[in-house]
Amino acid sequence: MTTNLIFDLDNTLLDFSASEDHGLRAVFDRYGIPFSADNQRIYQQVNTHLWSELEHGHITREQIFERRFASFLDAIGRSDAPGAEMEVAYRDQLNHGYDRVPGAKTLLTDLHDRGFHILAGTNGMAETQHRRLRHSHLAPYFDGIFISQEIGFDKPSGRFFDAIFAAEPQATRQNTIMIGDGLNSDIRGGANYGLRTVWVNLQQQTNHTGLQPTREVHSLPELDTLLVQSA
Repeated sequence: MTTNLIFDLDNTLLDFSASEDHGLRAVFDRYGIPFSADNQRIYQQVNTHLWSELEHGHITREQIFERRFASFLDAIGRSDAPGAEMEVAYRDQLNHGYDRVPGAKTLLTDLHDRGFHILAGTNGMAETQHRRLRHSHLAPYFDGIFISQEIGFDKPSGRFFDAIFAAEPQATRQNTIMIGDGLNSDIRGGANYGLRTVWVNLQQQTNHTGLQPTREVHSLPELDTLLVQSA
């Protein structure tokens, strides 16, 4: 019987892609970088590579923030632009990105009313994630919030999950599900820890990783139905 749910946040419940798009557009405009399809693609390649390096334990979160805009600016031939200053401005933009994935509040309301113990388990900066949860009005639905910066370890590290289970004595591997959109963070981390996993694949992506989530859903209403049936 499932009673504990660990939710990833970004692109699972909070629409990080929308917040990222708004933030990048504002920062690019401020520093005279064209918000072109090519520049967006190059930024995403740099950013995705750095987060993958973090998930594999090769770099730290702080190194992502040190390198992200500097590497992007080098790639587009604009190393004259102030990368460190752009990173600070971008983080400030993300702090105000409160977009929810459509149906997120309805999902959490239903699960909360049905008595599930709902936890957030997210990689990221503590100030950013706490602020986004408060201003998206999702924070009251969570019984616990676990953020990698505060824990000291990122998903998929087992130590990230150790911290959650140490703080939540009612949770066991048998009665807990890890839910998220990240194959290499949420699904790999949950599976390696012995948890059932649900891949929230809202963008209909193809899984090239070889990882096998316990279940896959393509919408939050579908996720709601699945979780209620698992109880």
